[in-house]
Amino acid sequence: MDFEFLSVLGLALLGGVILNVMPCVLPVLTMKVFHLVERGSGAPREQRLHGLAYTGGILAAFLALASVLVLLRASGEMIGWGMQFQNPAFVATMIAIIFAFGLNSLGMFEWNVSLSTRPGREGYGASFANGIFAAVMSTPCSAPYLGTAATFALGAGASAGQTLSLFTAIGLGLASPFLLVSFVPAIGRRLPKPGPWMEIFKHLMGFSLLATAVWLFHTFAGQVSRSASSAFLAFLLALTIALWGVHHFGGVIHGTVRRLVVRVLAVAWVAGAGVWLLDFTPAVKDLPVATSQSAQAADGRDGPVVKDDRIVWRPFDPARIAAEGRRHRLVFADFTADWCMNCKANEKLVIETDPVRKLLSQHDILPMKADYTTEDEGIWKALQKLGRSGVPAYVIYLPDGSWDLLPEQITTPMLTERLTAAATKVARIP
Repeated sequence: MDFEFLSVLGLALLGGVILNVMPCVLPVLTMKVFHLVERGSGAPREQRLHGLAYTGGILAAFLALASVLVLLRASGEMIGWGMQFQNPAFVATMIAIIFAFGLNSLGMFEWNVSLSTRPGREGYGASFANGIFAAVMSTPCSAPYLGTAATFALGAGASAGQTLSLFTAIGLGLASPFLLVSFVPAIGRRLPKPGPWMEIFKHLMGFSLLATAVWLFHTFAGQVSRSASSAFLAFLLALTIALWGVHHFGGVIHGTVRRLVVRVLAVAWVAGAGVWLLDFTPAVKDLPVATSQSAQAADGRDGPVVKDDRIVWRPFDPARIAAEGRRHRLVFADFTADWCMNCKANEKLVIETDPVRKLLSQHDILPMKADYTTEDEGIWKALQKLGRSGVPAYVIYLPDGSWDLLPEQITTPMLTERLTAAATKVARIP
């Protein structure tokens, strides 16, 4: 095993650890913190087994994902980090699951994935399921150091064993905080004691899950037609009715036969609603006006880069980047996707800010947005050329054909510094 691979393996482990504080994983982490507090008086062995079950769920999900990606890569398909969120059917499934978890936390029904024989106690099956959930929810996020590891793992030069090893390291990093708390009782004792506050905490957790579902629905609505997104809301209503019905008419207080009948009817109801309502017809996107030659002036300019205190983004176009380079003009490209919460946070808090807007206007830097919400071969090739396997990616294209690639996690001072340096370099070119 060479030193380069060992270093990338370390980056994968560290990137997995950092994923725990990314916004897409926080709802799941919140759930695990709640269950830790709930089991505060549990036996050390039980705590350790929950930690191992949670870790097992994460590793199972990551290894399954890695196996699928290895097979896709062998067949010549485009593969990247978070690529499954480009599939509207997958996004819809995630929305439905998260929505159901949210309703459960708000007390609309009581549902637990459990292998425990004690009522009211979360079983190891739930910890395993939460691990799978955390792994899946982590994939639309990118963390520092993770981009390098993911690019290596998904690259054509990586063997199947290296890809599986790197995804295992990412999973161990993601699981490590909860695993540490489970195996070190001293850390667990520092958590708050169980009490009435837990009900409020559980409700807040439910609201955070519903907020995550709303965020994912925004992604889904951009991938499918308007009628399809409206029909999916009706499907969520049908799912809610089914969950409510199972709880009220087929709960644990009822007999075995009745519970079975109610559950079969609920499944049939949801399946029928799915057949009737689910539609994944792709959205028809209008061609941006800014891309047409008639919209551009003779010198290639097409209006201000900032208007009404907002950045005027042009669609990503490699040919346009080359043309602007011949005019000695800088291009700043934002590789993003609606399902990437990191991307949206950076766009709002870092990019769409007064210092960045001022620099773009001052140096007439052309802003381009590469929308990777749905599969796009041109954007994928551009990411590969940059050495990235997913979004976010931020790059400043210089007139000489070179580029300045920024980290996945950026700050406004970092971005303004790099834009200023690039503008200064261009200004020196005679």
